[in-house]
Amino acid sequence: MSHPNTSVGKSPAARSAMGIALMSAAALVVPLVDGIAKLLGASHSPYFVAWARYATASLIVLPLTLLWYRSAYDVRRDFVANALRTMLTVGAMTCFFFAITDIPLATAFGGYFLGPGLAALVAAPVLGEQLTPARLGAAGLGLVGASLIVRPGVALQFGSLLAVLSGVFFAGYLITTRLTAATTPPVDTLRFQCVFGTLLLTPVALWHWSSPTRADLLLMAIMGGISALCHLMVIAAFRCAEASVLAPLVYLELVTATLFGQLVFAELPDGLACLGVAMIVLSGLLIWRSEYRRGRLGDKRGAARLMDMPDL
Repeated sequence: MSHPNTSVGKSPAARSAMGIALMSAAALVVPLVDGIAKLLGASHSPYFVAWARYATASLIVLPLTLLWYRSAYDVRRDFVANALRTMLTVGAMTCFFFAITDIPLATAFGGYFLGPGLAALVAAPVLGEQLTPARLGAAGLGLVGASLIVRPGVALQFGSLLAVLSGVFFAGYLITTRLTAATTPPVDTLRFQCVFGTLLLTPVALWHWSSPTRADLLLMAIMGGISALCHLMVIAAFRCAEASVLAPLVYLELVTATLFGQLVFAELPDGLACLGVAMIVLSGLLIWRSEYRRGRLGDKRGAARLMDMPDL
């Protein structure tokens, strides 16, 4: 097994700074993928757009990882867990892509980020972890925030409901990530996810097929390239810095999502939705702080256990 290690010879402080820089860059850039998906969703089915994201990312990830990272890992060992993990993230992404055709990007991200709080709550019965007051409080805060986004019976938007549903799927993804993180190397997980996700989405993409223009093909290539680049940056970041430092940086995605939504689509969440998003972010930070104090995020693998980047 071989992989590049750019941190050799650097001090711990320099490696940590590099990790923070990589994670921050990935978090700020990856919402552009969802902005492109929103643009493509104006003329193509979200199913087709989701497939295009996975397919183009696979074309980039496979040759790059096979060139620089050769692993003897046999994916059949954890096939069921990795397959379930991929199905959950495909479900989360597809719901998210449907949501952003109807609601602002920042609002959709707020629903999506409900995942870490729900995952911390579900981890108690599923993984046998302790159900602490902090986890209960964070989950409750996140659910209140989600209700402010969806507002059932008041100004219910189907897109808001789908955004929250994407957060539920994301929570399931985080739980299965915990199950596979100890046995499956991250690069092998990324490869499997790209290929299996493409295969899962191919039948429904063919059913909802629409011929892309040259401009659409360019956008799809950019979308896949950014997705692959951001995930590789995240993997590199976790080699350089601890998860306790990197985990909160995922919320930088909301900055780019809000700016992109305003500049490109002239859209902003309303006041109640902004409050709901803030409450969900606060719930995620509460979970991170609680786990940090309990020492659960003291190693580099811990990053995949509680909080993650929006997936390919």
